[in-house]
Amino acid sequence: MQTAQPQAQLCRWLSRVLQVPEAALNVRQIAGDASPRRYFRVSLSAGSPATSSQVPGAGDSAITEQASPNELSEPPLVMSTDDETLIAASSPPSENNEAFLAVQKLLHRAGLVVPSLLASDLDSGFFLMEDFGDVLLSVRLTPATADNLYSQALGELSGLVTIPCVDADLPVFDAQRIADELSVFPEWFLQKHLGLAQADLPSAIWQELLALLVSVFREQLQCVVHRDFHSRNIMCLADGRLGMIDFQDAVLGPVTYDPVSLLKDCYICWPRDDQLRWLGAYREQLMAQGVEISDDAQAFARQFDLVGLQRHLRVMGVFARLCLRDQKPDYLNDLPLVLDYVREALARYHAEPAVGAFADWFEEAVMPKVASQHWYSGQRTDKY
Repeated sequence: MQTAQPQAQLCRWLSRVLQVPEAALNVRQIAGDASPRRYFRVSLSAGSPATSSQVPGAGDSAITEQASPNELSEPPLVMSTDDETLIAASSPPSENNEAFLAVQKLLHRAGLVVPSLLASDLDSGFFLMEDFGDVLLSVRLTPATADNLYSQALGELSGLVTIPCVDADLPVFDAQRIADELSVFPEWFLQKHLGLAQADLPSAIWQELLALLVSVFREQLQCVVHRDFHSRNIMCLADGRLGMIDFQDAVLGPVTYDPVSLLKDCYICWPRDDQLRWLGAYREQLMAQGVEISDDAQAFARQFDLVGLQRHLRVMGVFARLCLRDQKPDYLNDLPLVLDYVREALARYHAEPAVGAFADWFEEAVMPKVASQHWYSGQRTDKY
């Protein structure tokens, strides 16, 4: 929980940046994400005068507690007392704050819809940015709206793919990163959540699966990857656009990774036929834009599914860790759908030796343990 002192420090910083008394500010904590970051909606109290000065534009100096340099971007800001709101974030050093600034600039310059950054203080982990509102894509998605909304969201993704990699100073989704991400599955899901021993997962089976997944990642076009492009990280703006948030962990990685995050969303389930139809339309859109990707729809779908296997094995570990370490047990409610994605991919590609060996072990060693978990009903998840 946010302690009083950091929130008080944030309010002092906001007062200095906006040049209004602290008493004139309404700072209300709003729902956040799985990270330790805390978000606040900022407005002026009724009857308070509008801010008399503008937040500086890009390149101007900062106003912080220590008068240290501050990163700022347009548009210039004058807050009113009507319905104007901004979002402030308090983000600890563990949350890759420098990357947030760098990726925001990269995406903004590419013309993508991301919140304008108005002020920041890296020393304190404070950010002030445009308010995209409260309407998540997940709220708007229904069987009737899905085609249009996913078409729009995938259109935004195509903008990421066309950013030249040489312009993006981003980490590479290489073999070590793939292995590091997957390590949370045996550690947190198998061992700490289910109670399996480390030796229960045969090393040879795990290493063969890892080698296959690394090869699938490498064989694809490498591009800018948001890395968490799902329905809770996409905002529906009042003007009809879709905006991206939570992009600070962007990497250079396989072209199918973000479509997996979106179409095999850990919080919303769609029929396989719909997933493939949307994926196919996305592949055709990229090809029409001159992006060099596989013209084999079946091969592209395989890459999509196996990249999804890596993502969802990792997510199983992450959700278990959020419950056990971070006291966020609600994430266990989303494990059944993620488990369905994993088992579906294992069954579909069982004929591939590395997948088949892991699939057999998973069904024999893991599923009996899963069956006793309170979050597992034994029935396939079908949220739509």
